[in-house]
Amino acid sequence: MPLTDPNGNWTPFHDMTDEFDSTSGLNSSKWNDDKPAGWLGRQPGLFDPSNVEVESGFLSMFAKHAHLNESMQALGFANYTTAGMHSKARTKYGYFEMRSKSGDGMVSSSWWFHDHDASQWTEIDVFESGGTAVTVTPGLSHTFRSHTHVFALDGLNGSALEKKCDCQLGKGAQTICSSGNIHQLPFNMSDGFHTFGLRWTPDDLTFFVDNVTVWKKGPHCMHQEIGMDLDRETMPGTMWPEHAPAGLPMGSPFVVDYVRAWKASDTW
Repeated sequence: MPLTDPNGNWTPFHDMTDEFDSTSGLNSSKWNDDKPAGWLGRQPGLFDPSNVEVESGFLSMFAKHAHLNESMQALGFANYTTAGMHSKARTKYGYFEMRSKSGDGMVSSSWWFHDHDASQWTEIDVFESGGTAVTVTPGLSHTFRSHTHVFALDGLNGSALEKKCDCQLGKGAQTICSSGNIHQLPFNMSDGFHTFGLRWTPDDLTFFVDNVTVWKKGPHCMHQEIGMDLDRETMPGTMWPEHAPAGLPMGSPFVVDYVRAWKASDTW
């Protein structure tokens, strides 16, 4: 049962649960790590499946130095490879829990959910963490950064989208409507393992760190079936220098002990 709600009316959702105890690498029946969700990664770091390793009961996601070919360089990828994976299953509502330790470099360690179709594109970021080496935005290793993003929703835009989803449109030409919360932590996310959780109901989203509620958002527009993502990204302007030279330190991997999922036994 979930640590935060052990007495709740929950049924395990095995398609999004993984103890990472396989002896043959990542479970390909549950995860896609090759261009996950059709995405190559965030420039300049290219997702590379070889950076995703499962061994001794842990998932490790690395960022590494690399010399990429000219075709990748033309797309803005150079000098670095990162890691990403997206669940093959989709879900709507439930309780989700992860025990993990973030990497300590300038590459993000993140847990999130997203998907899109012809009329909807929504995203829930449980956390996007940075390591102790981050100098662009100091202190990210001690913050729990959570967000929701609505990229498209049944033709709604502008103030109608902001009102319905309790979010704010980005500045300039951006049309993403977002809301977020930054919670200061008494620990460094890359120093040791901690447990993180998301409770997603039709009415609200609740985010947990070590069994403590750190943000509750409601109402929201997260009613689309979406997949689960774990990844590492080079995030220029937030964690990664805008014009990063080759050879920046990559630091330790993002290590995950488990990810577990449940659905409510009753119907929401």
